[in-house]
This record gives sequence, C-alpha cells and structure tokens, in this order.
Amino acid sequence: MVEQRISLKEGIVIGIGDLSKMTGVSARQLRYWEEKGYIHSVPDKKNTTRKYKLEMSYKVQVIKRFLDEGYTLVKSVEQAEMLRQKFGVWKKFMLAKVQEVEITDTSKGYGIIDLGCFDNKKKVYGVVNEAGCHFELREDPKTD
Repeated sequence: MVEQRISLKEGIVIGIGDLSKMTGVSARQLRYWEEKGYIHSVPDKKNTTRKYKLEMSYKVQVIKRFLDEGYTLVKSVEQAEMLRQKFGVWKKFMLAKVQEVEITDTSKGYGIIDLGCFDNKKKVYGVVNEAGCHFELREDPKTD
C-alpha cells in the first residue's frame, strides 16, 4: 500500500491584502518581491487580485525576519532558502526516526520522544521537562 499524505494547508489561498496584514510586509513590497522572483502568486485570471498559497506566508515571514535583522533583500532570500532546506532535512530525519511521543504533562508541554535504538541495548530519548530539553540513553526494555 502506498502511503499518501494529505496536506490541509495545500488548498488554502490568501489574497495579497491578507498576506500583507499577516506578515507586516506591504502589498507594494510583495509585488516587488514577486517581480524579482523571490515569491510566487497562484496563477489566476487576468485583472484579479494576487493570491498566494498559505506556504508562501511562511517564506515572506522568514524573509522579513532576516530583513529586520539587517540583511539585504538578496541575502534575506538566500537565508530563507537555506532555512527551508535545513527544515527539510530535519523533517526527513524526524519522520524516519521518531517512534513515539509520550506527553508527560499537558499543562506544561512536557514529554518524551522515542528516537529509536542507539545500539542493540539502548534507546535514545529526547526529553522536554522542567530541566529543559535533553537526550537520555536508556536500556531498551525489549532486550531484557
């Protein structure tokens, strides 16, 4: 059986005005960025308001963040792309390695992430608790 992923955000489209409000980037800037090829609107009929996929709002927010930090527009776009690529690697790793997530305290957002076997006897866990975030090696209960 082939696993098919469903993306809820895939079909969400927003207008240029809403994108501007969401990100704090003026519609004029957004049009300029699109002219330069840094962002892309959804192809639509002529003489209609530009529309963007929801995912583009993330890219706009990241570009703006780098601009606010003092980067040039070109460097901000490069940094945003590098961040997107890094996130892609992180996502692949997490999808491949996370075995289980156990919530230990719902009110504080604490939990334990089972990252699988380290060797034949121990498992790696990512722990989020009052001490912060850290890794723990524990004996694999299946090897006892």
